[in-house]
Amino acid sequence: MQAQLISTHTVESADGTSIGYRKLGAGSPIVLVHGSISTGEQWLGVAEHLAQAHTVYIMDRRGRGLSADAEDYSLGTESDDIKAMIGVAGEGAALLGHSYGAICTLEAVRTGAAVSSLVLYEPPLPIDAPTAGAALADYAAAVEAGDGDKAMRIAAEHFLRISPEETEGLAASPLWPGMVELSPTWTRELSEIDLTAALIDQYSALSVRTLLLVGEVSPSHLVGASRHLGQKLPDVTETVFPGQNHFVHVMDPAGTAEVIAAFLRK
Repeated sequence: MQAQLISTHTVESADGTSIGYRKLGAGSPIVLVHGSISTGEQWLGVAEHLAQAHTVYIMDRRGRGLSADAEDYSLGTESDDIKAMIGVAGEGAALLGHSYGAICTLEAVRTGAAVSSLVLYEPPLPIDAPTAGAALADYAAAVEAGDGDKAMRIAAEHFLRISPEETEGLAASPLWPGMVELSPTWTRELSEIDLTAALIDQYSALSVRTLLLVGEVSPSHLVGASRHLGQKLPDVTETVFPGQNHFVHVMDPAGTAEVIAAFLRK
C-alpha cells in the first residue's frame, strides 16, 4: 500500500465554530464521521486504505481533536458541521458515520445534505428503549466528579451494554485512556441520542443508497438498530463482519476499507 500524505485543514460551520479535518488520497470524495468518546484519528487506518482510490476527509467532531467547540450544542449543530464538510468535499461525496457519528450523518441527510451514498456503522438509535435512559444521571455525576474511569464503566454497562469481561478487556486496551479523557463530551451526546426516538421513522425512509456495517458480536441493541434500518430503508445493503464488534475499523482497518470501497465502486 502506497503511503499517503495527510494534510490538516479547518472549515467554519454555520455557527462560526471551526471544524478541523484531515485530508488524504485522490479520487471520488468520502467524508468520515467518528463516534462518541473518540476522534477522527481512530479512522486513519481505514482512511489510508480508502485513499488509494478516494479523496478522504476525516473530520474531528466539535469539542475534540482539531475542532473547536461552542456553548450551544445539539444534533443540529453536528448536522451543520457535517454539511460544512460536504461543502468542502464537493459534489458526489459519500458520507460515513460510526456509532453516534452515524446518527449525526442521518440527521445531516435528513435535513438536506446532498451525498451520493451513505455508510452507517451501528448507529445507537433508541429503537425499543432509550439508549441512555436513567443511567445518564449516574454517568453525568461521575463526569462532574472528575472520575472518568467510573463514568466509562457505567457507560460500558448501560450504554455499550457489554459484559464485565468485555469491559475489563476494553479497559486494558489502548482505546480506554482516550475514552476516559473524552468522557465529558458524551453526556450531551447521549441526551441527543434519546431524543432521536421521534426521528427514527424519517431516518428509515431516506432514499440515499446506504451500506450498513454490522459486527456479528456487537451489542444486541446496536445490531437491532441496524436491523431495523435494514428492513425499512428503500435502497440498502448490509455487511456483517464475522466475529467482530463495534470497533472493527480499529481491529481490521484493511478489511473494513475493502467492504466500503467495494460498495462505493457499485
